[in-house]
Amino acid sequence: MSDKLRHDRAAIAELERLYAQVPRVACTGGCAGACGPIPMSTLEAKRLRVVSHVKPRVVDDKLTCGYLSPNGRCTVYAIRPLICRIYGALEMLSCPRGCVPERWLTPQESLALNQAVERIGGPMGITTRDGFEVTPEYSWCARLDDAAAVFPRTAAQIAETSAETRSLRALHGGRIQIAIRHE
Repeated sequence: MSDKLRHDRAAIAELERLYAQVPRVACTGGCAGACGPIPMSTLEAKRLRVVSHVKPRVVDDKLTCGYLSPNGRCTVYAIRPLICRIYGALEMLSCPRGCVPERWLTPQESLALNQAVERIGGPMGITTRDGFEVTPEYSWCARLDDAAAVFPRTAAQIAETSAETRSLRALHGGRIQIAIRHE
């Protein structure tokens, strides 16, 4: 076994240990509207390409994920990247169909997981029409101290509007990111 292959296997095993920290969501499907350009590490993109024989990309004018089946289900669910696993487990990214996790992932936990994936999986990139493009300027966050910039709302503010956000997502087919009440 080559050193490169051995390294990739060890890194993928570490990714799986990180993925196991994300609370499980009993997905009922129907939220494919949120599956568009996907940020992921280089290793996550390579893994998707090797296992599925399809390069990460977005398709059509709606910029939907290239791994969606015609009926809107994920064809790579078992090996999906971290961002897809966090969707529905983080209140800020709650499911538009009302699926809830076994517990909510905190913004700090999400950030720490994203940073760990970056350390293990290499440079971050995003899916485009042409495939996967590494974007050196793209990063989840430079430091955990930057969490306030990424997640400027307090836990109480998120909890206060989470039901409203989920309702609006359901009404608008999952296209609503967050409901913020301005008073």
